[in-house]
Amino acid sequence: MVESDIMDEKRVCIIGAGVSGLATAKVFLSRGHAVTVFERRAALGGVWAPQSRYPGVRLQTKRQCYSFSDYPMPSHYPEFPSGQQVYEYLVSYAKNFGVDRTIRFSTEVQSIHPRPDGAPGWRVDVRDLETDSEIAQDFDFVVVCNGVFSEPSIPEFAGRDEFEANGGQVLHSSALRELDQIEGRSVLVVGFGKSALDIAEACLERARSCAIVARRIPWKVPHRIWGRVNIKHFILSRFTEIWYPHPDMRWARRFLHTRLSPLVNIYARLAEHIIGKQLGMLTPELRPEVPLLRTGGCVTLAVDNLRAVRNGSIVLHRGALARFTRSGIELDSGTRIAAQTVVLATGFRQRRPFLSEREEAALIDEDGAILIYRSLVNPDIPAMGFNGYNGVGACQLAAEVGAVWLVRFMEGSLRLPDRTAMMATIREEIDLRKRLLSTRVEAGFYVTPFTFGYLDQLLRDLGLPPADQHRRLFDWLFTPLDPRDYKDLLARSEAAGRA
Repeated sequence: MVESDIMDEKRVCIIGAGVSGLATAKVFLSRGHAVTVFERRAALGGVWAPQSRYPGVRLQTKRQCYSFSDYPMPSHYPEFPSGQQVYEYLVSYAKNFGVDRTIRFSTEVQSIHPRPDGAPGWRVDVRDLETDSEIAQDFDFVVVCNGVFSEPSIPEFAGRDEFEANGGQVLHSSALRELDQIEGRSVLVVGFGKSALDIAEACLERARSCAIVARRIPWKVPHRIWGRVNIKHFILSRFTEIWYPHPDMRWARRFLHTRLSPLVNIYARLAEHIIGKQLGMLTPELRPEVPLLRTGGCVTLAVDNLRAVRNGSIVLHRGALARFTRSGIELDSGTRIAAQTVVLATGFRQRRPFLSEREEAALIDEDGAILIYRSLVNPDIPAMGFNGYNGVGACQLAAEVGAVWLVRFMEGSLRLPDRTAMMATIREEIDLRKRLLSTRVEAGFYVTPFTFGYLDQLLRDLGLPPADQHRRLFDWLFTPLDPRDYKDLLARSEAAGRA
């Protein structure tokens, strides 16, 4: 714990007990603030909670990279831990730092509005889901940590009622809890992201058959290039970021993207060829439509389920689901596919139903982009922060560093630009991602693919240099993100402020 020298203890409300909520609570507690975490589920962990996990879910980032800076995952965990192991790790983290004692489970935040006494901060109205009782509490600061997976995205399709009336079953991926639900049934999974492939592979164990319908094929990457070089040295290091231009880039990177721009194109084509050939993704059936460098944060590790697609164990149908039929679905091409269970791995929407229309209008622009400076605060919403909206490959580290930034912000220790400059920075980053990436900017993964650059920005605001500046050039480029480099940021930031 960091020894606190603050004189003014604040009452802090944190909405959500997922990865970002736990990290935020831990950091604010370490400063001596009074923290209350509201979690609508009956367990902590967010997407890793038992009632939120689909069968077969596992971490696709190495456990060393997904750990918090001062609390590594157990050494006996495998390289890519299971969903249950990640959940147990988060439970242990919460207990170790006393966060578990601050959480009010099965409690839903209903609304947030200015305090009626006129003091800075917010009144938070909550409802106990077990007793159906309601209570209002006043807080000096609120941190929204409800995550990017707050509400399942379930498209509406014609014919669903008829399909279900005939015994068909339609589930969003978040509603698939046990393989008993699909026992002996012909299963069709809609989507080709990580969850879709995980679910399809898991269903092979118990389903009569399993197929996938994919409108788009995103790029996958192997664990090792040519079976030798671990992919972490490329996708979890600074090496990946140099191939994307960024407003904060230094002269060497700027020179690469101006004078040497053909080299960037050559690298992109070479990377696509190497990865595509190794994974069999250069065939018409599996070749992605979007270039590799345009996918941003939507690159996932290819596990055994991609092999199952190639060998036909999981049948792949290219196209978009147009409507349900009495006995299955129909694609936009007119092709009909029989199925008894359809699993919609169609992602999530980001929703904050507890915010008023005024706060939502300040937070979201006309195109649906989220207006948050450093992905943490909105200049027009005082005494409120957002954490977990800064998704990266190591989201727990971004949440932890973001929490340090937020507590220093709340305490008035950061020197930030004025509103005009902050909004200009927000807009510049949104426009940059629109030009560079095919992913939606409103999806919440706001800092990808600039993981290191983003963390560098937060450290600079905290008065600190890049965490890996001690490394030599080669190691600086190819060493994967190491959470241990970001340990004790609060103490280091305070020391820098006194220097």
